[in-house]
Amino acid sequence: MEISFLQIQNFKSIENMILRDIESALILVGQNSVGKSSILQAVAAAMGEYLPSASDFNLQKQNIEISVSLSLTSRDLELLFHAKKVSSYKRWDSWYRDFCQKLPSFQKDVLTFTYIANQNGSIRYHDGFHKNNRYIPQLLPSVYFLDSERNLEKVQRNLLSFTEDDLLNQMRMDCCLFDPMKKCTHCFSCIGLLNRKTPEELNAFETEKLLEYKLYHMNLKDFSGKVNQYFGKNSGYHGEIIYNLTSHTGDLFQVQGYIRQKNQEDPFPVSQLGEGMRSIYLLSLLEAYMEDEERLPALLLMEDPEIFLHPQLQKTSSEILYRLSKKCQVIFSTHSPNLLSPFNSRQIRQIVLDEKGLPSVREKTSLSRVLEDLGYSAGDLLGVDFVFIVEGKQDKSRLPLLLEKYYSEIYNEDGSLSRVSIITTNSCTNIKTYANLKYMNQVYLKDQFLMIRDGDGKDHEDLVRSLCRYYEERNLEDVDRLPRVTSKNVLVLKYYSFENYFLNPEVMAKLGILPEPEAFYKILREKWTEYLHRTRGGRHLVQILGQDLKTEEDIKKHM
Repeated sequence: MEISFLQIQNFKSIENMILRDIESALILVGQNSVGKSSILQAVAAAMGEYLPSASDFNLQKQNIEISVSLSLTSRDLELLFHAKKVSSYKRWDSWYRDFCQKLPSFQKDVLTFTYIANQNGSIRYHDGFHKNNRYIPQLLPSVYFLDSERNLEKVQRNLLSFTEDDLLNQMRMDCCLFDPMKKCTHCFSCIGLLNRKTPEELNAFETEKLLEYKLYHMNLKDFSGKVNQYFGKNSGYHGEIIYNLTSHTGDLFQVQGYIRQKNQEDPFPVSQLGEGMRSIYLLSLLEAYMEDEERLPALLLMEDPEIFLHPQLQKTSSEILYRLSKKCQVIFSTHSPNLLSPFNSRQIRQIVLDEKGLPSVREKTSLSRVLEDLGYSAGDLLGVDFVFIVEGKQDKSRLPLLLEKYYSEIYNEDGSLSRVSIITTNSCTNIKTYANLKYMNQVYLKDQFLMIRDGDGKDHEDLVRSLCRYYEERNLEDVDRLPRVTSKNVLVLKYYSFENYFLNPEVMAKLGILPEPEAFYKILREKWTEYLHRTRGGRHLVQILGQDLKTEEDIKKHM
């Protein structure tokens, strides 16, 4: 579930701003006080995570209007169905039909709506069919907003609550035992069913309902009767006093995070971490949370991830954000070139002030200008005769092992690489690759480079053509010419990834990595059973093979 289109009107100093073709990551760059933080707050408001205050309205006090196009994949719909969002039907076809009826603006896998807020505190979700469609907020992604204050408690509480059992979350929400979409009215219609179960058969939620029923009938039922008797007699009022029993499960069960260090006897709350470590902790927490592919879609908003961080941790932060963008949508603002490296140029928007001094998006972002503003340099390429661009960190250490078999002078006496540079990127089309190609022209390397990219099981010629075409298009946009990327500058690996060239059981046994070749298949089967079968790639492999990998012989058969 991703925002693909965003229009912000009358929010803070933003009069009318449109962002189109938004991908899984959106990076907002620009000078101070041009409206980057306002964009993040506007998105948070539209998703129900931020309540506009008086200062968010313009001088004319016009309604804030934020129009959104939300793209939903088939997987998103499947998760919404299992969570009974919008509709409580148990059959898919009935649920989907009801879903589309309640959300008529959902067409061609895209939901469109406009969030409207007025200065009196009224909030509506207008979809072109209903003045206020109350079902829209039910399917909006969970939003985790890390502003410059790095407020730990709220984000941590929301994330950790999802790590608990679904039953405990139902108990927190005090919903109906039969229909999680409805709030419990304490009608106790469920008690007949619960009384037929043995104690071992009752789950935690059912036990709580039974406890409520017992307590209510032990005390409140008789007591409320007496209160009504006296109240009616004393007041002549014809209404009835009723009492609701609330268990406050959320106060009874709370998860707290602590840090335990070797040199300290007692652990201390993670809230006492420094601001920089808090940022890394929160990103790590979110990454762990998103590891479960059964999670409902989420949206991460982050203001200046680089603040409070050492340059090396800034790079770590960018890598975490890049990985997160593969699992949920990530929108952040930044002033640091370290945060751009893993991403591509399509994911960057340069925010500037227009002729009226109002925030706007530069229609044609000059990537060259962005890179120079953020301090990219060609220093790493000086004194180098050839550049290898690889997609993974580990590839940087593996490639010299192969080069050494063909060229004797790969290393200097101190063990560093001689006359070659190996640059690691997450993608051959991301900002880091672009920046290095750009500066190759400045240091006269020209076409002395090779991009090595994973095969990913796709057609090799198509991958080469698409990469060459991508840089042809970038060359048309950029004033500073890039070196021409031709097929001779691109090597698409035969296997899915670089490391597959090293996964030879016989060779690994000879090198002493494995005690014997058979150990390779045993380890792989254990890892497959433990977690690999649950990954997206694992499920895809089973789908292609038409069977699961149950034995070591199955693995050998399909190697």
